[in-house]
Amino acid sequence: MRTLKQSTLLIMIFSIITRLMSFFFKIYLSRRVGAEILGLFQMAFSIFGLFSMIAGSGIPLMLSRKTAELTAVKQEKKLNGVMTGAMLLSLGVSLFLIAGAFLLRHKLTFVFSDGRCVKLFYIILPALLSSAMYQLLRGYFMGKGRYFDYSLTELLEEVIKIIACLTFLSNAFIALSDSVAISIAFTITDYSVMIILLLLYFIKGGKIATPVECKPLIRSSLPVTGMRIAAGLITSFIAVFLPAMLVKNGMAPGAAAAEYGRAVGMAFSLLFAPLSLTGALCVVILPEAAALAATGKWKELRTRVNESILFIFIITVLFYALFLVLGETYGELLFKDVRAGRFVAFSSGMVIPAALSGLINTTLNSLGEERKVFFSFLISSLLLILSVLFLPKYIGIYALAVGECAFHVAEFMFGMYFLWKKGGYTGAIFRPAAITMSFSFPTALAAKCAHLFSQSIGCGIIVQAAFATITGIAAYLSCIFLFKPIPGLKAIVLSRRKIRKTKKKDLPKTSPILSDKSS
Repeated sequence: MRTLKQSTLLIMIFSIITRLMSFFFKIYLSRRVGAEILGLFQMAFSIFGLFSMIAGSGIPLMLSRKTAELTAVKQEKKLNGVMTGAMLLSLGVSLFLIAGAFLLRHKLTFVFSDGRCVKLFYIILPALLSSAMYQLLRGYFMGKGRYFDYSLTELLEEVIKIIACLTFLSNAFIALSDSVAISIAFTITDYSVMIILLLLYFIKGGKIATPVECKPLIRSSLPVTGMRIAAGLITSFIAVFLPAMLVKNGMAPGAAAAEYGRAVGMAFSLLFAPLSLTGALCVVILPEAAALAATGKWKELRTRVNESILFIFIITVLFYALFLVLGETYGELLFKDVRAGRFVAFSSGMVIPAALSGLINTTLNSLGEERKVFFSFLISSLLLILSVLFLPKYIGIYALAVGECAFHVAEFMFGMYFLWKKGGYTGAIFRPAAITMSFSFPTALAAKCAHLFSQSIGCGIIVQAAFATITGIAAYLSCIFLFKPIPGLKAIVLSRRKIRKTKKKDLPKTSPILSDKSS
């Protein structure tokens, strides 16, 4: 059985590799097909995402929790029945949605602000079936604690997607337009990964059995389902109305699609890069927090939550400072698009609350507070919707950045309040968090000075970005180790040294230094 740190590290390693592959491939796509094509695909995909939210709903999350419970009491036969019921339920809803969308094809075209998106949507629509199965099977593996299988399939998905896209964008399929090629590649990738997951499910002992407990599964997943459907609706709303508002205020349709593509297809991929580091905690902490709360170990739960919040602060404050002053440089280097980089710099403030709200919401879900998470999501979403409706007239595409930042800040504030009422963290986090946040100023200043210096002596864009980034990281780490805002940081380093020494002495596995308590 892996400890919390081991599981988090495993998922983090796979996540970093996967996100890096995805990130650099998006850079390739942005240069290969351009911002406008990316924008068209993102608009079509946002509507597909809404359908996917309805088909998958909150069942995978509840299935993960149920899998952990039944595995703990060794009721594998019942688990197979629950899994079979969940599969049939999701497949039935998916087929119903696919059939309905094709039957009402001519009546659904109004949801797209650009008519070219309609064809792309119907190319990727069949993947709704495989996407629903994909979510269920990953939820099953997470509940089983098989984080290697959980993470490996995500990596395989990225590899298959890259191969499929490169294949369909090659001269062998020159008759296909770039947008159609990307859409076909997405659908093929989704079905390929579903087949791999199904094979893993059966190889690992999963079976098809008589469906059981479908109604309790549906009932427990309703709050999460509501939140995910609402999220899909809001994403679709933004994809439709934001380009439309830009066009209304004088922008050409193609230019509006390009602006949306820069923001969602380019800038967001860079802005959410820190989540590959922090997201691993969200995967592991759900079953961990639920187990601690169920056994009444609230003190240990608060310690875990405090440590996780401070870990996220350390990671995201660094990214915030670098994005703030080097956003344009990164945009020019990675996407050959300064405007995408300008959006990154303008939106850098959302990095910290986005990562923190993800952790807080996951913890609240694990404690059975799904309704409160749903409430905070709905209230926070109003800020995003209002920004998209009223701000494009004044700040254009940056209305999306303001709305996203306001959404994540509000969601984080609500989440912290609800978690405090639940007794899920202590006030001990505020001082080290504030000190860590203050390090963003010297970090940004050092990075900016290094960038200006390298620019003044005629260095190329790669050297400018590398020198400024390294200088910023060095300044940040100096602040961390000089002022020591996290009390346990030194202890963690020392404990790792002790573990190395004990390994050299070949201590038995029962040694307290190597036990779960050391983590």
